Amino acid sequence: MKSDGIEHAIDNCMECDICATDCLFLRESGESPAAMARRGITASEAYSCSLCGLCAAVCQQGVNPMEMFAERRREAVSNNEIEIDDYRYMFPDRINNVMSVYRQESGIDYSETDSFKDADTCFFPGCTLMTYSPALTIETFKRLKSSGACQEMWTECCGKPLNQLGLQQRLENMHNNLKQFVKEHNIKRLITACPGCYYELRDIFKADELKIQTVYEVLAADNPTHNTTGRYTIHDSCPDRSEGVFGRQVRRALEQQNCAIVEMTHSRRNTICCGSGGQQSHFRPDLVDEVVQMRHEEVKRAGADTLVGYCMSCVLKYDGKMPGVSVVHALSLLLDVEVDYKGAKDRAGKMLSGTHGEQLWEKIMAE
Repeated sequence: MKSDGIEHAIDNCMECDICATDCLFLRESGESPAAMARRGITASEAYSCSLCGLCAAVCQQGVNPMEMFAERRREAVSNNEIEIDDYRYMFPDRINNVMSVYRQESGIDYSETDSFKDADTCFFPGCTLMTYSPALTIETFKRLKSSGACQEMWTECCGKPLNQLGLQQRLENMHNNLKQFVKEHNIKRLITACPGCYYELRDIFKADELKIQTVYEVLAADNPTHNTTGRYTIHDSCPDRSEGVFGRQVRRALEQQNCAIVEMTHSRRNTICCGSGGQQSHFRPDLVDEVVQMRHEEVKRAGADTLVGYCMSCVLKYDGKMPGVSVVHALSLLLDVEVDYKGAKDRAGKMLSGTHGEQLWEKIMAE
């Protein structure tokens, strides 16, 4: 039985190849989404897609190939076509995963910020930000708290990685736990720093009276930034491509601080995924390397010397890989916070090296 996404692609795809123009995966396949749907998508192909949505954004027929690849991932997990437990180091619903162990090893502790005493509004920083940039996380929370915008910080994951991996049952369980927590603590509003969390949480709580906002809506930035003499370009996050909530707010905030913004060829709705989408870097690192190189060339053509991201996953994907270009998180600029996330991914890799690293890996992968 064909899924809805596959049927829609077969019936509506005009095989014009527009979607393959900027998608390395589709270009590599040499086939249209309709052709792939007709002959059957392999599990390997499903996990090669970044699930970034660029294909749907450019399709003039309203076809969403991303959805048929996402459906195929869920099917692959359900049918045991992939050893998904080999990737359990990423599962955010496990006590010991790569990020939680990195925080333990780095002495990153937020226990004093999430007591949830009379907190109807919470700051929800997201896994990557709170793991790899504790200084920025704490400073953002302090600003929100001092302004009266929120009382506590909720150091939980929205569950998006489970969604991307195709782990439907685990995802539903995590969503139910999030809903239960909100109900038990009478939380009325969440302020998010991560675009992935923002849209995921909106979907989770769409039937509830829970307000979801971004930090850029409620947080006053310092003025001016520590450096407004360069040329800035914005890397837009894939979850934000359709509505552009974060993109508009970040651009407005930088412009208010007299930052000169130049746009890359691919921005806003037709932005290019950094490689974090769909956890692609874990399945097709070769495609991610090509994407980073493409993006670096776009930054240089735009004449920018600083690449600004508002998703920490994107920032870390480009960190140290763009010679001559400074890569920073938007909040670091707007709040004038000293960067502590440079080289974070390298540090995470080194954490798992040597005898101690082997022991940590056993801890992470233990059932």
